[in-house]
Amino acid sequence: MRRYHIRAPHWLLALAACALTGTPTGATVATPTPGETGVSVGDIHYNACAVAYRHDGGNARAEFFIRVPYREIRFIPSGQQFEARLRVTVELLGRKGRRVGYQQREARVQSMDAEATADSLLGEIYTVGLVAPPAKYRYRITVEDMNVARRGLVYQMKNKKRQGEVLGDIDLSEWLLQNPAISGIEFAWDIKDRTTETPFAKGAYEVLPHPSAYYGAYRDMLAAYYEIYDAPPPVEGRSYRVRTMIFSSAGDTLLESLDSLRVTEGTAWPHTLHADVASLPAGHYRLRIDLLREGDLAIASSQGEFDMLWEVDSWSSDAADLYEVTARTLLSQEEAYGFRQLSRGEKEARLAELWRAIDPTPDTATNEARRDFRARIAYANTHYSVFEKGMLSDRGRIWIQFGEPDDIKIERLPVSDKTLGYAVDGQIPKTSKDMLTKPGQGVVDTRPFEIWTYNLRGHETIPRRRMNEVSAGMKFVFVDEQGYGDYTLRYSSVSGVR
Repeated sequence: MRRYHIRAPHWLLALAACALTGTPTGATVATPTPGETGVSVGDIHYNACAVAYRHDGGNARAEFFIRVPYREIRFIPSGQQFEARLRVTVELLGRKGRRVGYQQREARVQSMDAEATADSLLGEIYTVGLVAPPAKYRYRITVEDMNVARRGLVYQMKNKKRQGEVLGDIDLSEWLLQNPAISGIEFAWDIKDRTTETPFAKGAYEVLPHPSAYYGAYRDMLAAYYEIYDAPPPVEGRSYRVRTMIFSSAGDTLLESLDSLRVTEGTAWPHTLHADVASLPAGHYRLRIDLLREGDLAIASSQGEFDMLWEVDSWSSDAADLYEVTARTLLSQEEAYGFRQLSRGEKEARLAELWRAIDPTPDTATNEARRDFRARIAYANTHYSVFEKGMLSDRGRIWIQFGEPDDIKIERLPVSDKTLGYAVDGQIPKTSKDMLTKPGQGVVDTRPFEIWTYNLRGHETIPRRRMNEVSAGMKFVFVDEQGYGDYTLRYSSVSGVR
């Protein structure tokens, strides 16, 4: 496993990734899979992708690219510097989950600058290669922060570390060994001629991986690397014509270009491409590369997907969480489900339409609704962050949706007649009170709590039809179940808000 530390702008660290594989010769180009694939789930947010290449001896090779923002890992003082410890595990899984390939390494990440350790300007890129017989595989990529134990007594007893996981599929089957063939497409942030030893060497090139395949505001020139495979050329050499096409998510052809390549020896030839994509609006796109013969018939093809992002928010390392909060605040449950299936670029485009539709002053440069929404998110992150970002917490969710309450009753150490049972007596229905307080304790329930009261309907960013039921105010009860300051919404007077 090769590791490379790179200082990069914050937008380069906000990476979501997709698995990129080649397309078998003669195969129909598939419709892009919706959603943000390759984004980790769990405690650590990072991004990864996989690319298919041919290997010696009739085997295939999967190359994995992983990028972990510094802000996602914990640095601890170590002498005059700060140090983080990561463990990266990559597994290639065959039929019935049998492990075909495996690599695990631990890495130490060091910094002399305390502020840099929490800055999204810094990150780590890891590359891993696994060789396997031709087949279709499932893969699992796990990144663990060895400095931080996972929350929960069970995890601590088992010495489990804070971690994130990416699951995906990669096609390394026989199409990759046919002649001719094109490898998977490795999207790049930058490609240049190789002049020194580098962990990102690809033949004569240095290819800086860009696993998110995000282009737009900070990079409007798409770059990609791939390899062409074929039988050894004859003595006089062999020429190829290569067609590059970019399609919209609807399948419309937006760009088409032709290139040529002449080879005189070998069986594998590195190739790169650059495409100006500055004119493409926010959205999800598909890049296809065809090897052509007479009559422009494709004899080998490969494809990959990328997104165009033009808003700063879309590039931030908090983008996934911000999109989730926006969806559950502004959209219905059904709409939010559909929104979550979109790619990053499609989400940006969808939200841009939504914000335009609710702009109270569309003729001005400022969208007050969006400004106020971001202010609520900032407040929630500042005041309600405990084990997770405040905007993801229950209190943050209600604050963002309904604004500042007219009254907040807080009891951190409730005793006597200040306990939860006394506080909600007569304020909420008895059946709800019986469910809210601990069985057998009733009014002597001593858990910390907060009661938020809105005299009327609050101040929703987008008023909803279901809010018509509210005529005499709203009430929300939050309880700190474990005494750690993490408050859970245990009662809501508004149906559909739980």
